[in-house]
Amino acid sequence: MLNEVVKNNILPLDLLDYIPLKAKEAQKTRFDQLYDAVMCLAFPEYKENTLERLLGASSKSLTKIWRVIIPDKYKISSVLIRADSYPQAFARACDYTCRVSLRIHQRIPNDLTIRVVFMSEKALRRHLDIRWANRVKKRKQLQLEGREFTSKQINGARLIALGDPNDSYHQIIKYSESKDLQRIRESSNKIRISEVESEAYKSRRKV
Repeated sequence: MLNEVVKNNILPLDLLDYIPLKAKEAQKTRFDQLYDAVMCLAFPEYKENTLERLLGASSKSLTKIWRVIIPDKYKISSVLIRADSYPQAFARACDYTCRVSLRIHQRIPNDLTIRVVFMSEKALRRHLDIRWANRVKKRKQLQLEGREFTSKQINGARLIALGDPNDSYHQIIKYSESKDLQRIRESSNKIRISEVESEAYKSRRKV
């Protein structure tokens, strides 16, 4: 197996000077040591400044970003989630899709076909640059610097949050969910940290 792993360029030959160690010394089986090493090489860690831009503060977290491609029937083209490993990302992606299915179709799917792709350092930085550029553009368009809202504008925003003419049911669920989370946080001092970074919905084009 070691020969084939090296032949397929999955594991550098010089790394075998350090692993695998004896199971008693490493507290892991030899296969688990090789598996962890290959996973780290296949999905490398991000630079510290990239994580800082992503998480908002310097972090030593091993978290990675994964793009989840979901079937069209769920009305979401893709979603970005955070996870430390590929198996964890796939599990979270399945859980997310089941939640979307229950919300949209009122049932859990009997089978599920999704695709989970690791976002490289370059792809993630490009995504962060685009997201930042969109925020700056939108802020300039709306003249948000130092802008004050009247009570009428605030009430109008609340009405919009309660229902979208095109998809009112979805907006009501989102609003109710945020209120439930707020009550839980106030009663038990718990903070919910979602692994979902962003969602890209299917465009509603009229043919």
